[in-house]
Amino acid sequence: MTNSDVVNKTAAVGSIENANADSGVSAEDMALINQLARRELKAEEVYVFPVTLCDNETDRDCERFSVSALAKLAELFVGKTGIFDHDPKGANQTARIFRAELAADESRSTRSGEPYRCVKAMAYMMRTEKNADLIAEIDGGIKKEVSVCCSVGRKICSICGADERRQPCTHIKGEYYSGKLCEKILEEPSDAYEWSFVAIPAQPNAGVTKSGAFADRKYDLSSEEIGMIAAKCAELKRENGVLENRVAELKSVEDKARADAISEIIRLGRFCVPSFGAETIKAVCSEMSYAQLLEFKKRIRKDVMKEQSERPKSVFYNSENNEAEESGGLQRIGSAIRNTSFRMKR
Repeated sequence: MTNSDVVNKTAAVGSIENANADSGVSAEDMALINQLARRELKAEEVYVFPVTLCDNETDRDCERFSVSALAKLAELFVGKTGIFDHDPKGANQTARIFRAELAADESRSTRSGEPYRCVKAMAYMMRTEKNADLIAEIDGGIKKEVSVCCSVGRKICSICGADERRQPCTHIKGEYYSGKLCEKILEEPSDAYEWSFVAIPAQPNAGVTKSGAFADRKYDLSSEEIGMIAAKCAELKRENGVLENRVAELKSVEDKARADAISEIIRLGRFCVPSFGAETIKAVCSEMSYAQLLEFKKRIRKDVMKEQSERPKSVFYNSENNEAEESGGLQRIGSAIRNTSFRMKR
């Protein structure tokens, strides 16, 4: 697979009422089955049951098959084997599809508003002792879900029509744009690999689970497409450069504002505790955020203004080692830190 994505889609086993009555399988169905068998089988040797493989309903991954894709899958799945849990061991081969068709239910509409369409198939398995329990589980409604594995060539955005593989767009699956849900529409199936009995469906009806296998995916792009991608990358690079420059400008503004705040705190701190050097106050401030610095500066200024209003104007600081005044200044610094409404960074 060089130009396709592998997807697994889960659906439900269809009604099996009278699917293989005692009167036997129809001659037309036996003719189709015998085209796949190495020897001519008899109706009593086979067990036949219907399977709804996939449909055009939106799945839980916000993806859906187009109607044209379903029509193609109906052709591709004829002759494909049924296994368990997508385990490709030969021992797990259990059943095989002998016919499939695109079916319509005009009484139903999908989430996107389209008429409901699905791929309905008929499968057969041999009536052997080994398969007896499985047949009983199918009849009893225990084995009721299957998952198909196929490859698709395109995934189309329902909003803008861009192909995810060739021209990825910015629309996000599951998001709404102007009231419209963004979905990926699966187009151009190129192969059908197998279908499996699984335990958990993704939808209650012809549900869908999907997993992508992109490791081996290769792209065959034209020079025009490569040029468009290169131009888009250059545009994004320019935009990224503008954003980086803006971030640098804002960082410069913040650094200057922070330096100004610390300088003001150092100046105010000298009035409260002259013995505190600028480096000591700067070390304390370095652990604070800018918001903390502003709060700290506000509280120190408030304390200084209060102190100045209570003291004689001619006396601002007792230089004769007034320990009591020094202690009071330390208390004011400590109080300002404690009262700062932000926690210190650690």
